[in-house]
Amino acid sequence: MSKGVAPVILWLLVSVNVALGCECSNSTPIQQTSAQYRDRAVFTAHVIQLVGRTYDFKNEPRRMSSSAFAVVKQRYWGLPWYWPKIVLLDGAYPCEIAMAEGEDYLVSGQRVRYGVLAVNLCSRTQPLKGAEIDLRTLDGSRCAGPGGTLIGGVLVGRDPYRNPRIPDMLLTLRDQDGNEHSTRSDATGTYELQHLPAGDYTLDSRFSQSEYLSSQDLSVAEGTCLERHVLVRTYDFSGRAAPGLEGDAEIKLMQSDDSTEIRSDSLEPDGRFYFSSVPDGEYLLMAKSWIAGATNNFYYPGTFDPKKAAHIKVVNHKPTNIAELDFDLHTWQLVPLLVAPDPPNSSGRYSWRVQLINSDYVNNEKPWTPGEKAIRLYAARDASYKVVLYGYSNRPTDYGNCVSDPASITAEPGLIVHVKIPASCQ
Repeated sequence: MSKGVAPVILWLLVSVNVALGCECSNSTPIQQTSAQYRDRAVFTAHVIQLVGRTYDFKNEPRRMSSSAFAVVKQRYWGLPWYWPKIVLLDGAYPCEIAMAEGEDYLVSGQRVRYGVLAVNLCSRTQPLKGAEIDLRTLDGSRCAGPGGTLIGGVLVGRDPYRNPRIPDMLLTLRDQDGNEHSTRSDATGTYELQHLPAGDYTLDSRFSQSEYLSSQDLSVAEGTCLERHVLVRTYDFSGRAAPGLEGDAEIKLMQSDDSTEIRSDSLEPDGRFYFSSVPDGEYLLMAKSWIAGATNNFYYPGTFDPKKAAHIKVVNHKPTNIAELDFDLHTWQLVPLLVAPDPPNSSGRYSWRVQLINSDYVNNEKPWTPGEKAIRLYAARDASYKVVLYGYSNRPTDYGNCVSDPASITAEPGLIVHVKIPASCQ
């Protein structure tokens, strides 16, 4: 180590403070065209020495720490030429990360002071060997408008760094108008869909008689890449409820004597639910929602009376007396509402959510992506609500949150609610 570098490291050691922090996630890959990363320093680095408290994790043979010295390798943007070759990566509190000695990293850091970068707070600083998606989106050219980009891995299991990815997998997404957008994962098991109009998309989940594709929150923002992984999972049998219910209801099998309840492995955004490894027995299939006014259990094929429900006999993990378990939802209490913000775009100063308020409580809410034509929410049929747009300030020290005037409604099928963004928040 050179004499010029040693004093820098000694000075940087003075204020290292490792503390346990919170958990968070950041699904926006690093892209130079995004305001989220424009003011950060992005480069690759090799960790040479851990600093402070170290951790031993079960699946990681090397020691790890939330702070480490690293040698700068390739500079992309934001790291001044006059900074030292060795920098301190501080990933401690809040929302800390852990780094391994001897590992190469793609770094997205906030410059704190000379030679020190904060890489906590969901910065997407990550091992270089697992940063394929961020390396693709780095210059922002794949994320440019019109529309936005969905990109991610098709995985067996949940961990994109350790679990295998599946190449040549066909994915079909549907927009809010029912139009199809299809793509295949490439040789690395990564899929990409560019220039999708802003809004929510739904993945066709049923892939085969034994496998399905699991995904959540396939939302698209204008001029931005968003990372959304797709998980390949196995199942024994499935059925269908209503699309978009995954946050508002659950599907269960209940034994006829009420002694056992088995929750579905998944309720996907396209409305399909999946079961696996169900013990032999006789069951009732039940949908249950926690939305105010729709709390009664709803039984297959479509009744609130368990005495009128169909009995499902399961042998060797599969129903033997019923082929398809699709609910008849015509008499269910839940109905979809469409909320259309006006104007459909915003200043970018707020993160917006549509809220359904009943008896002064937020009973249901979903995020709104600027440019999205409408947001679908579920409500109880004939129940009274207030609908508001709530904008969370992206810079709380400069300006506060923003709330629209409420729209009073009575929930009924086919209702479209128009909510105006206050002029002061546009």
